[in-house]
Amino acid sequence: MFSKILLKSLEWLLICIFGLMVLLVFGNVVLRYGFNYGIIFSEEVSRFLFVWMVFLGSVLMLYDNGHLGV
Repeated sequence: MFSKILLKSLEWLLICIFGLMVLLVFGNVVLRYGFNYGIIFSEEVSRFLFVWMVFLGSVLMLYDNGHLGV
């Protein structure tokens, strides 16, 4: 019961992280090429969120046995 709630909240957290990454990168591209101004922290925050998305996604795939095998 508790593990299902935890996994569902982890899925939603990953969705939110990915959405925030998309908004930051897309917004930075539009601002940089459209208005010659960019969000200063966008690249760093996107990299930080990507690392955490990989870490949390690997935990989720470990539970689902979704890792690639060699």
